[in-house]
Amino acid sequence: MLNIAYGCGMKFSAVDAAFSKHTVYREGYLHLLTTKDGNNKTIVLAWAICETESGDTYKYFSSKCHEAGLTRYLGRAGIIFSDRQKGIKKFHDKFPAKIGRCFKHIIGNCQKQLNGTGQTFNTKTAWAVRDAPTEAEYKVALARLKRESPRAAKYFDEINPHKEVYQYALNAEGIATHGFKTSQIVESLNGVFVEARRDAPYRLNAKILKWQGKELEVRTKTITKWIEAGHPITPYATQLFKVQVRPKHMHAITNMGPNTFGPKHIWAQTHIWAQTHLGPNTHLGPNTYMDPNTFGPKHIHGNTYISLYITSGCRGQTFGTRSNVKRRRSVLRDGRSKSRRPDA
Repeated sequence: MLNIAYGCGMKFSAVDAAFSKHTVYREGYLHLLTTKDGNNKTIVLAWAICETESGDTYKYFSSKCHEAGLTRYLGRAGIIFSDRQKGIKKFHDKFPAKIGRCFKHIIGNCQKQLNGTGQTFNTKTAWAVRDAPTEAEYKVALARLKRESPRAAKYFDEINPHKEVYQYALNAEGIATHGFKTSQIVESLNGVFVEARRDAPYRLNAKILKWQGKELEVRTKTITKWIEAGHPITPYATQLFKVQVRPKHMHAITNMGPNTFGPKHIWAQTHIWAQTHLGPNTHLGPNTYMDPNTFGPKHIHGNTYISLYITSGCRGQTFGTRSNVKRRRSVLRDGRSKSRRPDA
């Protein structure tokens, strides 16, 4: 899966640890590092089972990730989200990737600070502060929060640095967060593996590998059908491309600033070009052919995505037969299958 991440990963990652549910090995913790591919699907980059969750275990986990070559992926162009608790800083210190902090945990910490003060706030107001796309809008949202709870407004505003938390600062830094605001992409997998965490470590490892193999097969089949239908970019990128259309901007745009592209600054969060940039006569759908570079970064290009999944599948012998592999390779050459016969 590492080759898939290198070739079509969105460089948006998250790290966390979850406790073991085994009846004997109760003190163990599953450390997980995940990312998203160009179709917004979760990839497990690395995992380790350690005796606890602490600065030492995160330091060990980060060193093993570094030895595996993940520093290449977790570079300055990427971001790693976490809850910033129990020694996770040791993990962040190993890599040059930017740091993202889970806002859900920040809200929880703020609510604890307000206990006994008689003050409270609406969580929707706090999220509006976090999501404000520009500094001016951030200040307006913060003033609204201050009217509900001055202490909460002070707590949120004093978080430093803002570029680890607030969307306006992330936009200004050019950091693509793809609309994520928490460490959800790793915490959700902790839920997927919740039953596997009841097993002994070696069985837990086997079940994680089995899950990855199944995902590899499903994703390869899905993207194969998608490209056979004539789509040049992934379903995720296609959806964003269509969302970003604003009729009043249906003309050639030369200003490439993040404020230009669609509602809620989606372009700034994804680095994917808007349909408005490509002109009024552009229609992205089946059998559309355009230069793939038109659509933004290569991790969303359909042919790049499918070639990496097919290569990984062939090497790992995770899915299909020899005839399936040949059929899928034909899709890479001309964007559609030369044979319509069903998989063997």
